[in-house]
Amino acid sequence: MSDSPKCIDISHWQGTPDFQKVRAAGVLAVIMKATEGTSYRDPVRQTNAVAARRAGLAVATYHWLKPGNAAAQMDFYLKTIQPVPGERVIIDYEEKGCVLADLTTAVAFLLAHPVPLRITVYSGNLLKEQLGSQCMPLLAEHTDLWLAQYTTGTPLWPKGTYPHWTLWQYSESGRVDGITGTAVDLNRFAGTDDELLAWVSPPVAKGELASTEQPQVPEPLPPARPEVSITVPAGVAIRVNGKLVE
Repeated sequence: MSDSPKCIDISHWQGTPDFQKVRAAGVLAVIMKATEGTSYRDPVRQTNAVAARRAGLAVATYHWLKPGNAAAQMDFYLKTIQPVPGERVIIDYEEKGCVLADLTTAVAFLLAHPVPLRITVYSGNLLKEQLGSQCMPLLAEHTDLWLAQYTTGTPLWPKGTYPHWTLWQYSESGRVDGITGTAVDLNRFAGTDDELLAWVSPPVAKGELASTEQPQVPEPLPPARPEVSITVPAGVAIRVNGKLVE
């Protein structure tokens, strides 16, 4: 795996980046904060999502989970992002006071959603301390792990539930061209670039438009020529389109 960041995550703290420069720096995917709790929406997420996709970047979102009301939080998250089938949805599980019951309630709510979703759990020490070496089947069977651990060595994670991590946030102090004035979280993916893009992006069925594409608007037809009726007295000849008509 290269140290060049292929995947970054951002929120309103990064403002509105120049995503053309971000893409030119080698970044392939951006994960954006969408919501927090039951009332907070990231104010720049929609603008950034459109700009990032136009620049050719894959985009996914996450929800910052707060203690309690996990089902209501997931309902708020989904109503905000309006996910398409197969979209990657991410639960940011790191706030002090959250317990495993909050996380499992959130996962169960996402699994029950009528639109099929792909679920990831983001966490670091909180999940490691709470899970320990145990295997929690709901998480093991229906989610994958985005690990947060800032180290240059080999990270540690709750292997009883997750035999391997899928995405690893290894730095919170990165610098990326196109994002100025603030540090950026950097991530490594446990796979190839193509696999990263497939992991982040929802699958697009053949014949469907991608979320950033817009249907082509047909050019307007030229205005129809009005029909004109002329009564010609008998025996009088006129010309129509250059031809003599009696």
